[in-house]
Amino acid sequence: MFTPVHQARASGEIVSQIERAIFAGELHAGDRLQSERELAEQFGVSRITVRDALRVLEARGLIRVKVGATGGAFVAEANVDRVAESISTMIQLKRMTLSELAEARTVVEAATAELAAHRADAAAVSRLAQSVTRARGLMGQNMSHAEASMDFHVELARAAGNDVLHATVNAYRELLLPSIRDLRNERVVKNTQKAHEEIVEAVRRRDAEGARELMVAHLADFEKRLRKRLQEREEERMPTTNLRRLVRPTLERR
Repeated sequence: MFTPVHQARASGEIVSQIERAIFAGELHAGDRLQSERELAEQFGVSRITVRDALRVLEARGLIRVKVGATGGAFVAEANVDRVAESISTMIQLKRMTLSELAEARTVVEAATAELAAHRADAAAVSRLAQSVTRARGLMGQNMSHAEASMDFHVELARAAGNDVLHATVNAYRELLLPSIRDLRNERVVKNTQKAHEEIVEAVRRRDAEGARELMVAHLADFEKRLRKRLQEREEERMPTTNLRRLVRPTLERR
């Protein structure tokens, strides 16, 4: 299955070959890779080089390494949480702004609401209903309701039946939670709960257009509040001299 590699970039080539075998379906979830010694012989490298490559594959979530008599390297099951972690890391490394994230969220979750209305089966609708019921019991606890609110959005993405959308929504859950908590008050909690319950009913009726419209309106309100809060914080950080510079032209025109 594998071919000898060039010593200068041996570890990277081993990773690439095993990745290709997994992606091409030549290796399946649960399959056990050959031993380090056997892989070293097949690739024409040392066991240390093979071990380095296996560490990279494990870090990427493509294999799991089990120790002991029945141990070894096994092809891992597909894991949405791993994908979510990767997306979350990319968002943070790229220094994407909260405004950008909120804008993208509206596009993504309008689609998840619409798809959920088309695809959700009875079990998925039941999970959504349980999610909003749990959140209703937390309406007096703003912080806990914020977490339950994001859990609802993740569950809705799951009901959409698209693993990429599910992973994406799951990825920004933790990134948005601090802002969602910060913007919470009694009115917001009530409006959020009402919106979520209406979305569940639209999904239950298989009203895809209605579910999309409800989600867009719901997230537009969040984005509006977020932008207002970010602007307030920017003004708080702005030096007084800068504020005077911004205000003076207006005063002079008067």
